[in-house]
Amino acid sequence: MEGQCHFLEGNTNAVKRIKKVKGLLELVGVDPERLEFFHLSAAQGPRWAEICTEFTEKIKALGPSPIWLALKKKSGSTDNTEQAAESMSA
Repeated sequence: MEGQCHFLEGNTNAVKRIKKVKGLLELVGVDPERLEFFHLSAAQGPRWAEICTEFTEKIKALGPSPIWLALKKKSGSTDNTEQAAESMSA
């Protein structure tokens, strides 16, 4: 439903922003697959639920965020990466 935003060009502008942010994520070492944009109407509630479930599984498969891991390391935590991954997927 690209281009059918009731704010005229809102979703086409959002797609451009998402592409830019994905480039920035890659630049700082975060997998750009952690960010997605979907064209949906308000009447597509069941599809939205499916997308949320699918995206949650995708993020779990990618593992802990490198930002989260860096912050954890900076705070001096003694947890190792495997323990962090387990806690994120629980």
